[in-house]
Amino acid sequence: IVAKSLELGSPLELTWSCYESGDEACGLCDSCRLRLNGFKKANATDKIAYKNQKFSL
Repeated sequence: IVAKSLELGSPLELTWSCYESGDEACGLCDSCRLRLNGFKKANATDKIAYKNQKFSL
């Protein structure tokens, strides 16, 4: 889904998946992990900020 969205030019940096509320995504919840895995499979970098970047995929 991420690869197709990027292909279509969707502004994924304007979307939010994290279960936590805050200025940055947590990078640890199931939703963040799924999102990061989608970007990894698409060989792309997610442009949103993550609190726990070192744990990101």
